[in-house]
Amino acid sequence: MKKTLFFLAFICTLNLFAQEQGAIRGTIFDMEMNNEPLLFAEVQIKDTKFKTQTNFRGNFEISNVEPGDYILKVTFLGYESFEVPVEIVASNTLEITQGLKAKTLSLSDMSFADENTLQNSESAITSIER
Repeated sequence: MKKTLFFLAFICTLNLFAQEQGAIRGTIFDMEMNNEPLLFAEVQIKDTKFKTQTNFRGNFEISNVEPGDYILKVTFLGYESFEVPVEIVASNTLEITQGLKAKTLSLSDMSFADENTLQNSESAITSIER
């Protein structure tokens, strides 16, 4: 009888400790494509091991996070990254809904080759082919 009582008390204690963590879940959408879900965007809590990707509906969930203040970072190739401070509360799930915009390139970011560079590369290619 004592062993059974001890076992039940142990199981109840485990459940109490398991609820000391929180979670983040949400949806990431594409602001360039009429708010369509953004597939396989990377969602991570900076400076931790927690990282996941959005599914086909743009949803994600990160669970078993210790309570505290963190920075949530969302990235996707060709899109502006997004960072937001979040506070994880024990036994609570934080909901995030965010859209990402496509990156824009300015002409100052691009480099152009002049005619001399092109002629030199063409002569190098023809000399390799011979």
